[in-house]
Amino acid sequence: MRSLIRVAVVAAALAALPGRASELGLLVDKQFGGSQTFGSYHFDGSKPGGYGIRGVYTILDLNVAEVGLSATYHPEQESDLSNSGTLNNQYIAIGAQVDWKFLVNLHAGIDIRREKLTTDGNSIVPNGSTTDTRPWIKAGIGYALPSPVVSPFVRLEVAVAATKQGSLNSGSSADDFRKAMAPDYQIGLYGGIRF
Repeated sequence: MRSLIRVAVVAAALAALPGRASELGLLVDKQFGGSQTFGSYHFDGSKPGGYGIRGVYTILDLNVAEVGLSATYHPEQESDLSNSGTLNNQYIAIGAQVDWKFLVNLHAGIDIRREKLTTDGNSIVPNGSTTDTRPWIKAGIGYALPSPVVSPFVRLEVAVAATKQGSLNSGSSADDFRKAMAPDYQIGLYGGIRF
């Protein structure tokens, strides 16, 4: 809850800065991870679904393109593990992005995500949490409704983790397991307003 309040305060502060455009939006997504073998047990990839909020401050507006700094908060989402228990994932991200404004809008960006991965209720993997920081690359296509004051927009967005924990072996720890089960990519629908 504290993280949500922090991101909302940062987003509101970015939006209040004079002379620049800002953006505030909601992301609804599905994340996908790879399957892993831990000890003698096989776990299917995690597929949590959830939502996040994002604020963007535009630092350069060329009318046909915008460059901005972003902050995203994605609350904890739960994914069942195939052998029992759950893998919970939440993240906070900061990043940079570029939006090209043509008939449709094209989007590209990079985020640094601080992910908290938690296993719970599993007799095979000890309960606990692991924090992992890694870069993600984003791309998207969408449409913005032109308006003189507030411009609503919607975008289909894909994000891919630039780094990933390798395959597990006999000496792998519970931390290694949680990092290996973390999502590899994310598909989402992002919408909000620019002002």
